[in-house]
Amino acid sequence: MSSTPVSGFYEEPARKLPVVAEADVLVVGGGPGGIGAAVSAARNGAKTILVERFGSFGGTWTAGILSAIMPFPYVRGIFTEVVNSWAAAGGWNDNGWGADSYGASGTYDSETAKVTLDRLVTSAGVTPYFFAQVAGVIREGNRVRGVIIESKEGRQVILAKMIIDASGDGDVSVLAGVPADQGRESDGGVQPMTMIFKMTGVDDARAMESKKADPDFARAWQAAKARGEVTVPREDVLSSRNPRPGEWNFNTTRIINKDGTKLRDVTDAMIEGRRQVAEVAAFLKKHIPGFENAVVSETAPHIGVRETRRIRCDHTITARDIIDVVSFEDCIARGNWFIDIHSPTGEGTERIHPPEGKWYEIPYRSIRAQGVDNLLIASRCLDSTHEAHAAIRITPQVMAIGEGAGAAAALCVKQDLTSTRQLDVNLLRETLRKQGAFV
Repeated sequence: MSSTPVSGFYEEPARKLPVVAEADVLVVGGGPGGIGAAVSAARNGAKTILVERFGSFGGTWTAGILSAIMPFPYVRGIFTEVVNSWAAAGGWNDNGWGADSYGASGTYDSETAKVTLDRLVTSAGVTPYFFAQVAGVIREGNRVRGVIIESKEGRQVILAKMIIDASGDGDVSVLAGVPADQGRESDGGVQPMTMIFKMTGVDDARAMESKKADPDFARAWQAAKARGEVTVPREDVLSSRNPRPGEWNFNTTRIINKDGTKLRDVTDAMIEGRRQVAEVAAFLKKHIPGFENAVVSETAPHIGVRETRRIRCDHTITARDIIDVVSFEDCIARGNWFIDIHSPTGEGTERIHPPEGKWYEIPYRSIRAQGVDNLLIASRCLDSTHEAHAAIRITPQVMAIGEGAGAAAALCVKQDLTSTRQLDVNLLRETLRKQGAFV
């Protein structure tokens, strides 16, 4: 039964909103970038508030149960602390991690991650607010004076000298009127969403042998698709063994033609994602040795979103910057993950690799929001093309970008600067090096 679209407007009565808190630095979004930003700002002496819409820090790490960390050869600093804390708590499945090894990858336990990230954020002196959604901003000229949040307590205001948008979707920036781009240039198509899930009761040894004999279970998967057993528009099964014995995670479902900034699209994606999870699980149990007795133990509380808005800043990072590993004098983070574009419309994944053993750089100018003097970006929505975004979006690199944004914001406050553009980038880079960042 179809419903008739409702149109029109309701004029909300004017009202006074209580100011619930004030800070030097306000970070919106508690994912990897937001954690890096908040911890970095607080450690550099700034009174820092971190607002998060869910009930845990980590974003895609926890609410998205990502569970897998891609190789991070040129990311250190706060992210190194995070992985070490997971390992110390028994929640890290090492794929080469070590004190002198920075090309590693691995899997982590998402429940362990919640506890260790709580400890990291609070021990830095950050004041957190869970279950708060940003509903508006207070912009005065070229500055954002604060944000309006909504929670069980209604609408409230948080004021700050510096604002860091770590929302992933660039919510604060868009509400502040900063221009944004979305999707690929040809048609606006964005990378697909994924409902990540876990299975328990897996026979690890047999499953690993199955994966070795048929990498990513691609042959069995394609055969099942040819028989009509599988409809997921993906070419293989991306899986990893988690730290807990018998538990595996899957980054396999693919929900196409949906916009992560649209309420109905995200709702539909959650429903379609769970349908696909059941389909993938049935395939594994029927066709892959080691999964016969496995069951789905968890689906992500929130759909995994690879790409939405990209906020316009003072520099747009391009694919050429990635492939040619261009150096920037204002570099705040480095990475080597390749351009990794999951098809916006169906099967297929485009991969373009930078030179092995070299890194590309993220410049400070690419996180300074256009037209606003005190707004920085600390998430995947920094200024880049669709292609460059597909490399930069990996979580270790996003945390490194956040660490740079947090240090920059704190230094601006400390020096009483009126604009982020007045900050001495040499001072910023030296501060990051002292924190252990690789810049």
